[in-house]
Amino acid sequence: MEQKAYIIGEETVKKLLTVDDVIDICEKTWRWYGEGRVVMPNKITTDMSSQGVAGWFNSMPAYIAPLNAAGLKLVGGYDGNRAKGLPYIKANVILTDPETGVLRAVVSGDFINDARTGAQPAIMTRLLASSTETVCFIGTGLMAYYSLLCMSKTLPISRVKLCDISEEAMDRFIARFPDAPFTFVKCKSNEEGCRDADVIITVTNADADLVEEPWVKKGALVMTMGSFREVSFDVVRKADRIAVDQVGQSLHRGNLKELAEMGEITEDSFDLIVPEVLAGKYSVNRLPDERIYAQIIGTGMLDVACAAVVLEKLRERGEEALLADMLK
Repeated sequence: MEQKAYIIGEETVKKLLTVDDVIDICEKTWRWYGEGRVVMPNKITTDMSSQGVAGWFNSMPAYIAPLNAAGLKLVGGYDGNRAKGLPYIKANVILTDPETGVLRAVVSGDFINDARTGAQPAIMTRLLASSTETVCFIGTGLMAYYSLLCMSKTLPISRVKLCDISEEAMDRFIARFPDAPFTFVKCKSNEEGCRDADVIITVTNADADLVEEPWVKKGALVMTMGSFREVSFDVVRKADRIAVDQVGQSLHRGNLKELAEMGEITEDSFDLIVPEVLAGKYSVNRLPDERIYAQIIGTGMLDVACAAVVLEKLRERGEEALLADMLK
């Protein structure tokens, strides 16, 4: 059996995969997961700092039956990268033949990681928000950019309020949207940003209470995307409903981790599991005055699915990529 594998670089990925493609395949993959057609163990973190290496990486495997795609996302943060002109977060995806284990492709995962991160709040907001007229972003880095980019393709947004410790970061963010159909407001405080927002999204590396419960109006959707605590416990405690993208990891990572450790949050606390909503197992039936808290933890199945789409497009179009022979 011929054993050849593609090595697909970042520029080829960007050439073949559009943001619209990413939104579409992420929503389908979430739905397939809700239908029980995806196998995905919880991610494993390898922290190398004890051995003198300033970095960590997550191993995130998945098998997606409708795509016949098996793979592993490797994504990590490397402290020395910025000094080398590289982004702190680096990602790659490995695809194998599900029936034989033969390597199909090694795919650069940076754009995939960024775009699928942005697709998640776009899909979740469409499902859960009662209104998207005013959206507040706390944190205006690259992940926030992709989040708004994806949201702007799928949602009616009139005003975007920005909160960041760096005014320069907010200015760079605004400059990325020169023809935006919405207005930007730079806020002097998180409270100012949150007060009348229909949707509040935290996209930071912080471990702090960036959003307080009294700032969240009735009917608002609050979404956290960071790896640590980003909103006060009361934002979660006083929410009418709690939504997550995946149950197992949501208890051990992100904003809900501490509440789970205190016993206040269990797997029975989640009112809305987004893949199950997309699978039609139940509907949201959103009430106008309900406040919903949602945690997006991120799952490797989305990256594996995106990489599989890239590989299929490359094969269909006959695009050039490095093809390496695994047997000499």
